[in-house]
This record gives sequence, C-alpha cells and structure tokens, in this order.
Amino acid sequence: MRIFCAIRHSNDPSFYYGGLWSGNFYPALRQLGHEIIESKVDLLPTSRFMHIPSKFTDQELAVRAEITQRIIDEVRAAHEQEPIDLFLSYFYNSHFDSAGFEELRVLAIPSVNFYCNSIYQFENVAGIAAKADYSWHPEKDARELYLRVGAHPVWVQMGADSNVYRPLPDVPREASACFVGQRYADRDRWLAALDRAKVPFDIYGSGWNDASVIGDAEVARRDAFYLGREHYRPGSFASYAHVVRENVARNGQIGGLLRTAKQWNYRRETRRLAPYVFAHAKGRAESVAATLAAYDVCLNLSNVWSDGRPGSKLIPHVRLRDFEAPMCRSCYLTGHTAEIAEFYEIGKEIDAYRSQDELVEKTRFYLAHPDAAEELREAGYRRAVRDHTWKHRFKELFRKIGLS
Repeated sequence: MRIFCAIRHSNDPSFYYGGLWSGNFYPALRQLGHEIIESKVDLLPTSRFMHIPSKFTDQELAVRAEITQRIIDEVRAAHEQEPIDLFLSYFYNSHFDSAGFEELRVLAIPSVNFYCNSIYQFENVAGIAAKADYSWHPEKDARELYLRVGAHPVWVQMGADSNVYRPLPDVPREASACFVGQRYADRDRWLAALDRAKVPFDIYGSGWNDASVIGDAEVARRDAFYLGREHYRPGSFASYAHVVRENVARNGQIGGLLRTAKQWNYRRETRRLAPYVFAHAKGRAESVAATLAAYDVCLNLSNVWSDGRPGSKLIPHVRLRDFEAPMCRSCYLTGHTAEIAEFYEIGKEIDAYRSQDELVEKTRFYLAHPDAAEELREAGYRRAVRDHTWKHRFKELFRKIGLS
C-alpha cells in the first residue's frame, strides 16, 4: 500500500515527539512492504497548543486552517501521481481541521487517526475522532469514549521494534533496579517507597532534577502570548491563579476550590519527597536499550491522572515500555492492570505489583534471586518478540479496518 503519514508533531525531533512515532511506525510499515509518503508540513505551530481541546483563538484557528490545507494539498499531489491507499495521522484537535477528513473521502482515501492518551486526555482528540474514518486507540477501555462522539474506534495495542529494543548481552548488569521515564503523577511516591526500604535503584528521565521541561513551559518562557492565548510562567502567581480559575470553571465554586486544595497538598508532598528521589536521578538515558540492559530489574510506573490534570483519580495505564523492556530481555516489573494481563502471563513472562509494599517486596525478590529474574527475562523476551512487535500491530490494524 501507499500510506500517507502525518504523525510527527514537529519536524525537529527535539520537540513534541518529533521522531518518536515515525521511529516506531516507519520501520514496521516498510518491513511489511508498504510505501510511506511523509507529510513535509511542520505541525510544531499547532503542537504548541495541542493541550487545548477546543475554543481556539482566531489566530490558532487560522494557523490550523493553513496547516490543514497544506496537508490536503500534499495528499492531492501525491494521489495524482499514484493512488494513496491510506491516510495515517496522529492528530490532536489542534493539529488539523476535522473537516479535512471529508476532503479525503472525496478522494476515496480511508483515514486512520492514532491517539495514545485516550483514557486521560480524550477531550484533546474528540473532534478529530468523530470525523476520521477510524480511530486507533491502544487503551482497551477507551472504546466507549470514542463511541459517545460518533467515532469508529479500533483497539490495537502499542508494540516495540525488535531491531531497536533488543538484548545487549555484553552490557554488564548492576545488582540494582532502574526506572526510565519522566517525573509525572505519583511516580515519586512509588520510588520514595523503594528509597525508604533501602532498595537500590536509579532513575533516568526528565523532571527528576533541575532539567528543563518541555511543552507549554517552553513557550511560556519565551512569550507571554502565543497565537492570541496567554501563557503562564510555571511557578508564577499568574499560573496558580489560572489553575484556580480553571478548576472553578470545570467543577463549580466549591468543587473547584476543593480540587485546588487537593492539588496544593499534593504539590507540598511532592516537594517533601523530592530530596529522597532526586538523589537517585542519573539524567537522561542516551540509549533506553543499553540502560535497561545495565540493571538486574527494570521497573515501570503506570499511573496517569484520570482527566489528565493533577488532583484527579490515578489510574493504571499500559505504556510503550511494557513492550520495549521485555523485548530488551529485561526482568520487568510493572504496575498491574487487567489489560497488561491480556498480553503477558503475569509472574512468568513479566511481573506486576498492586501496592507500594508489593513493589518493594518483588523488587527485592528478583534482586536476591537471579535465577528467577533470568527465567522472567527469557520468557518475557520470547513473548514480546513473538507477539508484540509493531509489525504484528499493523497487521492487526489493517485486518480490523479491512485493508490487506
């Protein structure tokens, strides 16, 4: 097939997953024999407000309209040269005017929009989902959210590239655990429990020390306004006032103030725990595969905020690392979800925890029992390579939407 792809949120890979999804999708599609026609339109101007679900400013709408038209023009030009068989995108509402999907239908090109934050940030894609031919969501429980807006959801989980995430037997392992990922939600709470229990571990990723943050804050440091919308410097009085106003608008006067109080208390606890977890921070992992190979136990912390904002319910969430780490032949310990148990045999291929005590207990167990850790590594690796590559996922996706 000839597949037109618009999945990079920036042409610069240092911004907004500029190379993450192309790095995952393109090798698998090419291995399956498909031709990729990549959009050259830079989505960065619209990625800078992709956290906004609706009620865009006039300037934001104008930029989105321009980008939408340029992408449609690219598709038309490529389609005239040789028919396009599929339009594959990773759009938030900010990236693309959903009316553009009607123009694709006129060209008889089916569309699939991928989105991997459906459980906790669905509102950011609801408009796009309602108009694309198919909405590809990795989270099984997101189906009802898509159906409510009139979308056609297709559940296909994420995967990993076995050429990138692979065993590195020459890398010596430390008798320690590691976590690779940014600071988010309650991750510091779980890691603080390991610190209190004197379990050895290291942390790799952004936000665990004074490393810079990306996204809205990157814009806020440069511009007070961007495309007609005010941005707030993190930690400023104006940013806190904005959060209070937003909470009240969403939850009413009493509910909004209660939400603000909950966020404030959570932030205080985060600051209290910071010294205990920051002491384990090692900076960014230059190679995830090499980092995972260097530790006896590899951890994953699965919780996300249920509505994408601090103070809401924490819920477990299957993530890319659930497939990447076992494919690296790691002794892998992750947060328990009903969904992850559909992809691995828990306790034999990977292991999972439900509480801080269980996280501590199981991490200690695998560090103290290298034979058990080795059995988990081998079984998890074999399962991941057999069933959980991106090639498997695309075959499943194309089968479910009726494309050979």
